[in-house]
Amino acid sequence: MENIRQIVPRETDRNQSSIFRELLHGHRFSVCEEPADVVRAIDVRRQVYRGVCGYDVPVPDEYDKRSWVLLAEHVRSGRAVGSMRVTPRSAGHLEAEEYFRLPALLRATGVVEVTRFAIPPEPRPSSRFFPAVALGLYKLVCQFTRQLRASHVVICSKPERSFAYQRLGFAPTGLTACYTKLANAEHELLSSIARIAFGSLSSRPIIPRFPFRAASRPLVSVSPRSLGVSLSRGRHSHACAAGVLRPRRGMRARGRTTR
Repeated sequence: MENIRQIVPRETDRNQSSIFRELLHGHRFSVCEEPADVVRAIDVRRQVYRGVCGYDVPVPDEYDKRSWVLLAEHVRSGRAVGSMRVTPRSAGHLEAEEYFRLPALLRATGVVEVTRFAIPPEPRPSSRFFPAVALGLYKLVCQFTRQLRASHVVICSKPERSFAYQRLGFAPTGLTACYTKLANAEHELLSSIARIAFGSLSSRPIIPRFPFRAASRPLVSVSPRSLGVSLSRGRHSHACAAGVLRPRRGMRARGRTTR
């Protein structure tokens, strides 16, 4: 693990920092720690996957009990406005393995899969609503997967959205399959080394003040310690809300669906 270096931001970075802070202002992003928050996040998924998209898919499903669930909230209204899920392979097969024979590298215990990205289309508190929520969730999962010390991140995407993930550091594996549970829609399997996944976001200098809270464990059975991480508790801690997953001593900190 390379040493942490203090980096003095350039003027361009400071300007980007200001833009991103302004875009994210008024939203909170967290890895759910309380059952009530998990229920809210999964309800967002239900609205999008079953209501908006019309998929005949169970919500919640068998993977939720061994996954972390991410939540985006609009602070002023208190509404849950987005959700996402992170499933570690250390707890069992990934959802992608229902449809793909993963390469050996992607069957290792350090692999995680990001699924169930969902943002309801309405109501939108402002014209910035979708980009702010999407950016915040991507930024949260970027930091969280690094905090887990994941080796690789796997994502399955519809072909028309694959390019967006390639811009975020993911590479096509060349594997495609039709997801019967999602209206038989074709999906591509993409993967990335965790330290470069969502890379264009990890370089943004908004990290010190990024507004998310940390979770100590998935909903049921997977301990973060099994992946080598100890996360801060304190669901309403101002320190957590201000922006950092706290590593163990000596550890380096770091109306849409994808499927």
